[in-house]
Amino acid sequence: MEKRFALFLVLSSLILMIHLMAHQPLVPPEDAALEQRLRDDPDAVERPIVDADVLEPADDPPLAEQPELAAVPEPEAEPQLTTLGSLASDSPYKLLVTLNNRGAAIERIELNQRTDWGGFRFRDSDRRGGYLGHLHGEDAPDGGCLVRVVGPGTPAAIARPLDPATAVGLRAGDTIVQLDDQPIRSAPDATQYLAGRRPGQTVRIEVVRPGSSANLGFETTLTEEPLSIVQPEVNRHAETSRPDALSFLFTLTQIGKKSAQRGQDEITGLPSLREGYWHVEQLADEGDGPAIEFRRRLTGADLAKIDTEGDLEVVKRYRLASSHDSDLPGSEPYHLTLEIEIHNHGPAAKQLVFRLDGGTGLPMEGWWYSNKIHPSRFSAVGARDVAWKTERSGHGLIGAPQIYKETRNAINRGASAPIPLFPPGQQQVIRYVGGDSQYFCVVLLTDPEDEPDKAVFEEGYAIQAGPFGEKTGQWIKTTNTTFRLTSPQRTLEPGQSYSQEFTIFAGPKRPALLEEYGLTEFIAYGWFAMIARPLSWLLHLFAALPLVNYGLAIILLTVLVRSAMMPLSRKAAKNAQMMQELAPEMKRIAEKYKNDMEKRGVAQRELFAKHHYNPFGGCLLMLVQLPIFIGLYRSLSVDIELLQAPLIRGMQWCSNLAGPDMLWYWEPYLFSILGDPGDGWLGPYLNVLPIITIVLFLVQQKMFMPPPTDDQTRLQQQMMKYMMVFMGVLFFRVPSGLCVYFIASSLWGIAERKMLPPPQKPNSSPVADPEKPKPKKTDGRFFPNKDKKSRAEAEAKKSRIKSRQKRR
Repeated sequence: MEKRFALFLVLSSLILMIHLMAHQPLVPPEDAALEQRLRDDPDAVERPIVDADVLEPADDPPLAEQPELAAVPEPEAEPQLTTLGSLASDSPYKLLVTLNNRGAAIERIELNQRTDWGGFRFRDSDRRGGYLGHLHGEDAPDGGCLVRVVGPGTPAAIARPLDPATAVGLRAGDTIVQLDDQPIRSAPDATQYLAGRRPGQTVRIEVVRPGSSANLGFETTLTEEPLSIVQPEVNRHAETSRPDALSFLFTLTQIGKKSAQRGQDEITGLPSLREGYWHVEQLADEGDGPAIEFRRRLTGADLAKIDTEGDLEVVKRYRLASSHDSDLPGSEPYHLTLEIEIHNHGPAAKQLVFRLDGGTGLPMEGWWYSNKIHPSRFSAVGARDVAWKTERSGHGLIGAPQIYKETRNAINRGASAPIPLFPPGQQQVIRYVGGDSQYFCVVLLTDPEDEPDKAVFEEGYAIQAGPFGEKTGQWIKTTNTTFRLTSPQRTLEPGQSYSQEFTIFAGPKRPALLEEYGLTEFIAYGWFAMIARPLSWLLHLFAALPLVNYGLAIILLTVLVRSAMMPLSRKAAKNAQMMQELAPEMKRIAEKYKNDMEKRGVAQRELFAKHHYNPFGGCLLMLVQLPIFIGLYRSLSVDIELLQAPLIRGMQWCSNLAGPDMLWYWEPYLFSILGDPGDGWLGPYLNVLPIITIVLFLVQQKMFMPPPTDDQTRLQQQMMKYMMVFMGVLFFRVPSGLCVYFIASSLWGIAERKMLPPPQKPNSSPVADPEKPKPKKTDGRFFPNKDKKSRAEAEAKKSRIKSRQKRR
């Protein structure tokens, strides 16, 4: 017995390890040469080996030597951040977009959907401090936090001045020097102080404003931080602190005969369109939404460096949709338009190819506890993947683990790292391409119906955004990914322009919303979609009832499911009760036939038949419950309505039914093998609901399991107890909504079992001995189950019949 138990422990540990390893994306083995190369050159991924054959030789002498083209390059614009939209509760905009004139890129997109009680529907669950606004602060030369931008509707924008003569709100250019009684000497000081405050608290702000003779005082109420669906990001695993690329960068990769070298982002020798600063202009809203326009001119002096005559002007225009001007039926416009224009102001025609990158820094909500589903079922996915759809191939997805693996291998080979979305050289019509996270997506959409030629692209790739950094285990899922599109070559005649418009969707993966944009394939339930979708519909139906939130809706769903399964559950409970009552008889049989398993089985079967007991009576209930369990798990992992839906409104504990309840942040106090978000067995938070679930399982086991009849059943029961502990480890990261279902279902089972009447106790008469032959029925009147009185009455009846026959 001791050997079996030890073997069980070894096998259980092995199974647990295999389970944990099965959820790790496969990565190539460590490579010492690669690690040494990364230490020597952290930016090696950005500069792979270049093919010299890409450059075409110039036939004409350099135009820079001609005196008539000695034009002065365009002056560089000053760094500037601007915004579109608002976070005000009454704003018609669902987005607050922060734009950076460095690369004319999108810096950040914040979601502005409100709950019924006025809070943000989607919050940044990793940042629980007070939110003043993303000010993109910098260290001021004279000390303090220099404010670079103030988003409309943020607490900073509506800060109340202590002096009535001062206008409401902070401004770009202000320097924060004090928060409450805390002096602020740098930008990190301000960030750290606000992280220690809580939403709903009031903070006093003292600022230095250019042109003001005295410091200005303000007061505002902090809020919860809204979720940023696009944001700047620094790879914590990289050896360089250089941030990842911003979103929707644009550049020209071919002008005339000059092309960008293979593996390089831009044409060498020209001013950078990706890193340079563009000129900014705010455009008035003429009925189609507010817009920000960026302009960048490549002058004749610039183009002379690549032996090209004339100059070019590039325009990027972002226009934000609102609920007032949107033509969507649901009036929830989670999009903005991106318009690109290229103007040829030179005297000669130019052959042009442009390249457009996608969004970066998508939210990693739930990356350490949830599991996405790949459309192909058997491929690894991450927290930020790349999805696309073409006319030929349909919807496809490349997971972050694969992008990480290919990038790592490319560095080792000294080659470029992009993964093609479709075969290079085969032009395809792109319907959409974008980043896909667990609950949100940022997608670039084309319009093949209105502009079929402009939806055609020469190449499409999935790439890693920013410098490479070594990751292990689940951390690979956090790889910051994006896409890159390359246009076909187009010729612009002198004075001619080319324009193209894209729609950028940035919002939650709500089925009705995605259907309006043609993005329904971004939601994948997996093999149990037929069960998960109806369960989601029922949850939404219950949650729409008065005074019912999603926590109570899960309990109502449990009651509905258990009520529907009551015939099966009652039968299983009666079987379990009967098994407890038959335990003494089973023990006597086991002792009587200790060395004869065949006779023991015959005696047990006779005992079961005598009392109408089916040892497999409870299996059907388990088989019915298993698909419901998996379907509910998929619903909680996919349904956006359950994300950040609280169990009890107003409490931070269990404020997200789609994730663990997260009572206490204990990662600093645990070993990394236990508390690490990526590789730890338990995760960074202490979760209470999984513990309650396992305790209830053990209580049910203790209350309803019959006493052991021999050493084998005793060992089996011990194994079940230890398996519950292993289940607790496996269940420690499951969504709290699933734990609520298990707790409600367990309490229902206990109550149902207690309400059942006790079964009829079995007859204590000895069990028939399988060794003795059964008496034969000679006349069909043998009554083996009658008592002595019944037999006497039968004999008297026989005597009366015989006496009547003699009289006749």
